[in-house]
Amino acid sequence: MSKALGKYKELTCLSKKKEAAMQELKEPGIWKSNSMPPALIILWKLGVKAKPPHYNSFLTNALSTGLWFAAAWGVLMWLVQWRSMGLPVSGAIASALVAGVFFGLAMAAYYKSSARKHQLANWVDLPTE
Repeated sequence: MSKALGKYKELTCLSKKKEAAMQELKEPGIWKSNSMPPALIILWKLGVKAKPPHYNSFLTNALSTGLWFAAAWGVLMWLVQWRSMGLPVSGAIASALVAGVFFGLAMAAYYKSSARKHQLANWVDLPTE
């Protein structure tokens, strides 16, 4: 099998899984903003093969949402408040990381409980054809 054909089959398989996942998430009434958060849509447009968060592991969701939140919230707080308060950079980083840990754990717990509640299939079990 040629490399190009293998790549095509891989993309087709991913597309089918994504379609099946979106349908499975839609059936119980999970909001589109929860099943396809803006960061996921951006990743897809950039060509990243990312799964919807309901199909990720707890750790993957905790790290991805927590790190994103820590960075965004930390920069925002630094620009809006912490810099003018004279908070040392190390304190700002520590605060942002703590907030990121709590946010990441909360989001990971939400996605895991939502997947269980709605009895969603595992990513590997979604149809590819």
